Amino acid sequence: MSAMQSEAMRPPQAANYVGLSASTLAKRRLTGDGPRFIRLSARAIGYLKSDLDEWLTARRFGSTSEYDRTVAHAAVK
Repeated sequence: MSAMQSEAMRPPQAANYVGLSASTLAKRRLTGDGPRFIRLSARAIGYLKSDLDEWLTARRFGSTSEYDRTVAHAAVK
């Protein structure tokens, strides 16, 4: 097992870490809206804590109006 694999969280642990269900995390993998992940094998997925932290940080807002502007900007792309 590589060092990266030993550091990788499996989806249930990663989902718990970010406050989502494992099924929501899986759906976000499909849509590309979730955190970066690692394919450990043909059937195994892992997440690095640093990638989960980066994904959470990118979703921090100071107000709901700031969030509304971000969502509207993303919709235009």
